[in-house]
Amino acid sequence: MNFWYTSIFEIFLIALVTGAVVPTTDDVDEQGLYRKSDQVEILTNKNFEKKLYGQNNALLVQFYNSYCGHCRAFSPKYKALASDIARWKKVIKLAVIDCFVEENSEICRQFEVMAYPSIRYFHENYMKSNSNVGEKMNIADTAERLKNQLIIKLQAEQSMGRLIIAPSFKIESYTSYASALQSVPGDIDYIFLVFENDNSTIGSQIALDVVDYKKVRVKRVYENSELAQVAGVKKIPSVVALENNLQATLLTPKQPTAQNILEEIDRFLKSKNYVFPPKYANMNDISDSSQQRTFVPTSDVAYYNDLEKTLKASLHTEITRHKTLTGEPLQALLDYLDVIKTSFPFRANLGEYIMDLHATLAARNSWTGGEVYDLVKRLETAHEPVYITNLEYVGCKGSEPKYRGYTCGLWTLFHTLTVNAAQKPGSEGPKVLKAMHGYVKNFFGCTECASHFQAMAARNRIFDVKENNKAVLWLWISHNEVNLRLAGDVTEDPEHPKIQFPSATKCPECRLAQGAWNLVAVYDYLQKMYGANNIKDVRRAQVSSASSTFSNLDIGMVNDVTLKIRRSPR
Repeated sequence: MNFWYTSIFEIFLIALVTGAVVPTTDDVDEQGLYRKSDQVEILTNKNFEKKLYGQNNALLVQFYNSYCGHCRAFSPKYKALASDIARWKKVIKLAVIDCFVEENSEICRQFEVMAYPSIRYFHENYMKSNSNVGEKMNIADTAERLKNQLIIKLQAEQSMGRLIIAPSFKIESYTSYASALQSVPGDIDYIFLVFENDNSTIGSQIALDVVDYKKVRVKRVYENSELAQVAGVKKIPSVVALENNLQATLLTPKQPTAQNILEEIDRFLKSKNYVFPPKYANMNDISDSSQQRTFVPTSDVAYYNDLEKTLKASLHTEITRHKTLTGEPLQALLDYLDVIKTSFPFRANLGEYIMDLHATLAARNSWTGGEVYDLVKRLETAHEPVYITNLEYVGCKGSEPKYRGYTCGLWTLFHTLTVNAAQKPGSEGPKVLKAMHGYVKNFFGCTECASHFQAMAARNRIFDVKENNKAVLWLWISHNEVNLRLAGDVTEDPEHPKIQFPSATKCPECRLAQGAWNLVAVYDYLQKMYGANNIKDVRRAQVSSASSTFSNLDIGMVNDVTLKIRRSPR
């Protein structure tokens, strides 16, 4: 026993003496849509403050939601930007945080993130404060435009006295090579003069690209300065390599792009036997074949697993992202819980939990997001067991984590609610549509998706639906329209192509001559798929739901056709 204690003490002492780093679990290699190999800092609730505050470098943080279609479509552009500016890490780093991860939701709420993706700029030596939530930046449609926007921001930051660690972005006028060298330290061997106009970002980009090159400096020079004539500059931008002995060489890339200019600079330095810094790691992401999933085809089935996981995610991460819940958002939440209370196919103690949550929230006219989250967790504990499945997607499981999941689950949830509401007296179905509209408007994390849905809802007259059976078909038709728009989109799961639903194979009676829909048969099919008695509970399964895409039907088919639908006996 003494031997082991002595050995452990010796190891600990050696670690202290040698300065050995004890590994921590604060950093993760992958979360949501990003991996460490994407050249981004993956922020979590454990490392957020350490990575953000008091750093020598600036930070560009993308707050995103991993199920958000717009976030998924934007991720390749952000990854491309991260790869393109990996050389700039001494000055600025790119970071991401997945707000759909429950542990991260408090951070996203504190930083008042209400739209995804949201990009914030944090300058170096950033300090923690309730009012310090970063500076919002626009979402550009290409990586190149986002990079130019970032350079302009860095130039502005330096003009205010920040970014001392960055190379100079200031543009100057010179009369001679000697005057250009006057402010350059004596240990600099090579100066690259970039002749351009004041609005150009190329010179600043080149300066950032070579920020780690020792004994190298980049200077921006006005295109109309006297030195431009001395150098024989004919086109803009142009670059002159100037050695400390005043020997000048005009570099001539075929096209004066930043990438081509950088290649010319590297070629020149190589000719001088310059010793480059270590090359950056290969940024091409290699797919991990071990993560490929095998799916077993199955018939169209709604799974209780999908409903539970979606409901829990909405209560833990979506409704709690508001810093304050009052007025319209609070009413939207109460409407959402009300239709769940009325039409959800509850099992275990989930029904009691939802009723208690609804009653408690309705007792006040204002809540903070943090209070709602604490209430959700406390009532879950009080009503255990609330969830009975393993809370993993089954029918909504995508071929990769970035596909399907929560968005599929949310459609499944509202289809289930409209179908089961149709079995009740009154107009519970239209209430579900109203609650869905309020939920998507106020809580759905994909801002662009929410805008599309609201426009579609207005166009398809969602509030004109007054009958239960028509609410079922309204949602089916509208889901059709959404999926038709997204067919072939970058967010589409390649193993679940968006075909028409229900397919002629699964429901031949749903089609009439020439491909027209038999609405009565479609209604019956939806009742069978989403009816409370047909919801499957699969604890562990490797199955996929049938592909679901809907044809583009006019809402008039619901409003103008008299449906002869027999209600199922209660």
